[in-house]
Parts: sequence; structure tokens; C-alpha cells
Amino acid sequence: MMVKMEKVAKSFGSLEVLKNINFEVTKGEVVCIIGPSGSGKSTILRCLNHLERITSGSVYIEDELIDERVSGKDQLKISQKKVSEICSKLGMVFQRFNLFPHMTVLQNIIEAPITVKKVPKHEAIEYGLTLLRKVGLEDKKDEFPSRLSGGQQQRVAIARALAMRPKIMLFDEPTSALDPELVGEVLEVMKELANDGMTMIVVTHEMGFAKEVANRVLFMDKGEIMEEGTPQQIFSNPKNVRTKSFLQKVL
Repeated sequence: MMVKMEKVAKSFGSLEVLKNINFEVTKGEVVCIIGPSGSGKSTILRCLNHLERITSGSVYIEDELIDERVSGKDQLKISQKKVSEICSKLGMVFQRFNLFPHMTVLQNIIEAPITVKKVPKHEAIEYGLTLLRKVGLEDKKDEFPSRLSGGQQQRVAIARALAMRPKIMLFDEPTSALDPELVGEVLEVMKELANDGMTMIVVTHEMGFAKEVANRVLFMDKGEIMEEGTPQQIFSNPKNVRTKSFLQKVL
């Protein structure tokens, strides 16, 4: 099992953002999470990679328990070093590209492998160029982010996440900050990753992508997973009233 959440709840003060979340993702699976804004979709990703601590429940990455809490109190003795080691299996791509503006495209990609993983520079550069070829941007390796379109910046952000050789990729609405005509180029890269067998959890408003690429779709509302199933089940024959009304509005 690559990812597992058991009875996960998350609150910010009195606001309950996640309620009793249970889900699993197996190796090579692509899971898309859909639902209205504010339903807790992004918070799931942030809890998986420890950007947010859960309030209660358990989180496993590759069958290793990384977080276990009851009423906001830790139940698990785990060092920060071990947490970082487990979290390094996850790559994350955000809505905003968050590239370092003072570094070239290639420098952005090789920085973390060299600094965090102590990869020799020549090796990091070689793999970085391979990744830039993969996202179709090898010719932009010496450009600064400000010289790129939003779609190109997001493709660099994907390459940067892949440079750490993660086993699982988390995408948090990676196309929502892009102009409509640039969305396709980013989705194309994500489709290729899925075809290569990468385990992916994708929070998205792109229903076409979810239909085409996902093995499973989760529909969330008000902090709960209301329904899950294959794209066929969710998009053609949703059972939950809330899922039906959401899809009628967005499709």
C-alpha cells in the first residue's frame, strides 16, 4: 500500500476541515479528488506530506506509520529525520509554481537533489536534463522563470518534484492558476507520468482529465468523502445526491 489514511480528522480551531477520512492508494494507481472549493481536498495532500499535522487518526506512507494522533496529541514516537526520510518519497506540485526566481530552470531542478540528497552535481545535471526532455523544455534550461509562460513554469515545477525521484506524486490543482490554453500542456505531462506507472493523487477541477486518466475518483464535500468509484461510476452513474448536483453544475 503506497498511501493509507485511517479515521483522519483535521481541525483549525473550531473549524473541522476533514472528518473521518479513510482511503488507500495502491502502487501505480491514479486517484483524482474532486469536489467544491473548501471541501478539504488540498488539506488531504498537505496532511499526507506533513505540511499540516492531523488532529486525529493515522497516516501511512508505503506501509510506514508517519503520523498518529488523538485529539491533537502525538501517539507516535518518530524523529524528524525519519519523517523527512519518509516524506522524501512524496513529490508535490502546487497551484503556484514556487520556482526560485533568481535561479535558471536547470538550477531550480538540481538544487534539492544536490543540497538534500547530496547527489553529485554532474549526476543531478544529467538527470535534470533528462527530466526537462520529458516535460519538453530542454531548450529552456538556461532561462529564468520570469521568461517562461505559466504552463512552462508548471512543467518545470513537475520536473523539479521528479528530480527527487519520488515514489508518489501529489498534485494540488496544478492547472488552476493557468490560462485555459496552457492547461493542456501540463495535463499532457501528467498523463505521461500516469502511463509510466507513477502513483499519483491529483486534486483537480479538470473533469476530462479525471475521466480519462484516473483509476479511481473521490468526491469530497464539507470535509468528507461522499462517494468514490471508477470514473465511469462517478461521472455516468453517481449514487450520492450531492455528487449528482456538483457534476450537473461543472459538466
